[in-house]
Amino acid sequence: MENVFNADEWLASFRGSGASEPGSAYASRSGRRNPVVDETFALASRVMDYSEDLMKVNTVFADQVLRSGTSVGSHVREAQGAQSLKAFVNKMKVAHQELEETDYRLDLCHLKAHYPHDPELVRRTKALFPLFHAILSTSIERLEKERTERRKKKKDRNDG
Repeated sequence: MENVFNADEWLASFRGSGASEPGSAYASRSGRRNPVVDETFALASRVMDYSEDLMKVNTVFADQVLRSGTSVGSHVREAQGAQSLKAFVNKMKVAHQELEETDYRLDLCHLKAHYPHDPELVRRTKALFPLFHAILSTSIERLEKERTERRKKKKDRNDG
């Protein structure tokens, strides 16, 4: 008997294992909702739809919007598994840069009358900036506090 790969059986093996289902919202390992993960996932989905419409007008620009708009969420999700606070901050900074790029490209698209317009996509993109700023400023403060404490401990060891 030939061993045949059955995709349905393979996918069924993940159900109930905590693995996120394709198309479903992503939850943290603790099962709690994570607003930045959820919102950037929704943004990526909307960017995909918008890029399909934009392809009819400008394929190169559509590809750029698609790449930057979907990478925001992928970098945010990657940051959730960071090995340290420093790595988390660095990954979130990259996600923020991609958000800036997406916002810039969408602003350009919405200047052109013959390009598709999606005011809700623009609103969702701009709404993420305060969330990113809060996450980054809090995380950077924590990182600085940890650095200060490590320096103080090292100084105390050297003085003692």
